[in-house]
Amino acid sequence: MAKQSSSINTRGIGLELSRLRRQRKMSCQAVGEALDTSASTISRIETGKKEPSSEEVASILTVLGVKGVERQQLIDQARRQDESGLVESTSSTEQSRNYRNFELKATKISDFELVLVPGLAQTTEYAYAVLTALRVGDTDEDIEAWVGQRMSRQSILTRKQPPTLHWILTETGLRLPIGGRRTMSRQVQHLADLAERPNITINVIPKTVIEHAGLTGQFVIMDFTTDSTIVIVEDRTTGLFLDDPDKVARYKLTVEKLTDVALDAEESLRLMRSIADDLHRE
Repeated sequence: MAKQSSSINTRGIGLELSRLRRQRKMSCQAVGEALDTSASTISRIETGKKEPSSEEVASILTVLGVKGVERQQLIDQARRQDESGLVESTSSTEQSRNYRNFELKATKISDFELVLVPGLAQTTEYAYAVLTALRVGDTDEDIEAWVGQRMSRQSILTRKQPPTLHWILTETGLRLPIGGRRTMSRQVQHLADLAERPNITINVIPKTVIEHAGLTGQFVIMDFTTDSTIVIVEDRTTGLFLDDPDKVARYKLTVEKLTDVALDAEESLRLMRSIADDLHRE
């Protein structure tokens, strides 16, 4: 009988426990010894190969010195491992830890944006303009924290083995002068420069295409070397993580349909450079 893949909750817990352990510069051996268990057990929990009980998660967090809301959220997540998918709330200054952890491990990321530029491709000034508009009620310090996190995520673009990226954008979104025309011109030019990289493909849906499969909004698909694919849909305060094969297949079909109506990579690059020039001149 085929081995059942780990739930998205179990995988998320493992990645976060691994991040917290490494942040504290502790080895799996050290954590295992503190809990009178083996390093391999800790490793299997972190890689999602072993589903930990909420008590095991609590014990590991105690060894790592994790307290407060962060501790309780992870324990609560451990109690929901039998549920399909994962729903996570985010604070005003902290993007989904699960999102960031999965993003770091993904080998391919497909991102459809109806209006905005993907976070991994945003310039600092564009990100500041977007987050200032979207993060209603946040302080200037909150916005600065969000911008800092967004920029730090982009380090995956320059690592030795970056993920394969497929971004599907709309011409309408790229022509919106977010942050002003000069800011948007530099943003679109940055996108065009990124499109020259061998691991990045950008397809732009021209403004002449009115009806398409992405009208309901943005989503991200992440593929992994051995783990199952996940789909992430985010709004202002909540992240929805889906790993149900039928739902994932529906989103992958949506990517195919969107790619079919978009310009190819070469045409998209020419259009982006033209848009950048138009915005700069106007």
